[in-house]
Amino acid sequence: MNTIDMNSIGLTERFIQESRIYEGLSIGRISSQHKDLYKVITAAGELTAEVSGKFRYQVRAMSEYPAVGDFVMMDRTDNSTGNGIIHHVLTRKSAFARKTAGTTDDTQIVAANIDKTIM
Repeated sequence: MNTIDMNSIGLTERFIQESRIYEGLSIGRISSQHKDLYKVITAAGELTAEVSGKFRYQVRAMSEYPAVGDFVMMDRTDNSTGNGIIHHVLTRKSAFARKTAGTTDDTQIVAANIDKTIM
């Protein structure tokens, strides 16, 4: 199995420090989202994940859900026993956001923790 250098995909000491409060969980970074499923990069590779029921219940706004680029805390690092479960989103250092479609005043996070843009 190929391991991934998480530092090469933006993992910094700031995220590592914050992740230490979540014992028994592993850190990953959201690489894509399709409806309620996420692709998450971990040190062990990429896996499919979904948010936990508790997370879904506690969310007050759509902007609190994981977005591409977010670092998240999850219960596993591979798909050997099914989809991973996302329990927490680590504090974003930046976000590219827009108003959601429709009449609500909610915000949609398009991407998070952006380090570089290429024009």
